[in-house]
Amino acid sequence: MALIVDFLLLAASGAACFYCWVLNTRIKALTNTKDGIHTGIAALSQSAEEMQNAMASTKDQTVEDSTKLDALINEANKKIPELESLASQIQEISERAVEETEAATKHLIETLSPHIEKARTTAHFLLDSLEKAPSTPSTPVNEISGAEERIEPDAFDQSSVEDDDIEVTIVAEDESQLAQGEVA
Repeated sequence: MALIVDFLLLAASGAACFYCWVLNTRIKALTNTKDGIHTGIAALSQSAEEMQNAMASTKDQTVEDSTKLDALINEANKKIPELESLASQIQEISERAVEETEAATKHLIETLSPHIEKARTTAHFLLDSLEKAPSTPSTPVNEISGAEERIEPDAFDQSSVEDDDIEVTIVAEDESQLAQGEVA
């Protein structure tokens, strides 16, 4: 029986030694992990501090930019009425320019249309006179009558044409061609 008790004591001592060896291994691993954890915590702490500094810097920059932006917005708001005034002035000037251009065009047409009509009547009279006159080699009638075909129809308003008497004198080689000397 003593042998069994010795054997059991030896087995218990071996188990205790094995258990101590396992604990030693775990304590070493925990110590290594503890150093790793300290390093990780130090790195995280440093990152957190850098992040706080960056946040403070960003906040300061944001406040500065916000102040500048407020000043620009206030300045823009002050310029809006001036820009609106300029836009309305430009609109008025363009409307006035259109009206003045239309009035000038109408006045020009009213002024020139009687003279153009008189010139056209005179030109027809001259062409008729030249066609009735004997043809000379220096002035062919075909060239003059060709000019008559190129005359464009009257594009002016004839309601404003005033009658002025224009006296036209035609110089001819013989007196028979001066049958008509005035054009109304």
